[in-house]
Amino acid sequence: MSAVADFDVSDFDQKNDAKGCYVRFYTHAVMDKKASNAEGRPIFVDQEWIEIIAPGNQNNIVRRGVRPRDRHVYGEQYRRFKAGLEEQVVGTPLTEVPWITRSQVEELHYKKVRTLEQLAELSDTACSSSAGLYGMKQKAQAWVQKSKEAAPFTAMQAEIDEMRKKLALLEGGKKTRKADDEASAV
Repeated sequence: MSAVADFDVSDFDQKNDAKGCYVRFYTHAVMDKKASNAEGRPIFVDQEWIEIIAPGNQNNIVRRGVRPRDRHVYGEQYRRFKAGLEEQVVGTPLTEVPWITRSQVEELHYKKVRTLEQLAELSDTACSSSAGLYGMKQKAQAWVQKSKEAAPFTAMQAEIDEMRKKLALLEGGKKTRKADDEASAV
């Protein structure tokens, strides 16, 4: 028996970048036929399942049991699922992007686009469904690219801030010891 898929398989192409898809792991009760036949009543077992949605195309939804490759490709979402976190989105939430309005965030959420990275990876086909979405995608791509370019400097600044905190603690301890030495000398 063959099955017909009414979605574009390339929307879920994992060779390029898994960040572009909305991914959710969840527990699903599946009937255990062998145990059900033995007991004479329906017996269900919990299994890990995955839901994959191509952003911008909420009709292309894959729901199936988790495969070992899923745990690797969507590793961060899987770790969040195992930690008990309901929302397993990884990336910059659209609510944290200053140039995206609240109404645009809601519209993108309807299209299953939750992060700036998902917006940047949106297919051109999905962008054609809403006016202005292609421009937002281009802006998101530029934003992500600038962030990647600035990452070494951001990390360096964090390291400098940490060193300044340590230096301030050391200087504070040095002043305390100096005051103690002066007090004991008197």
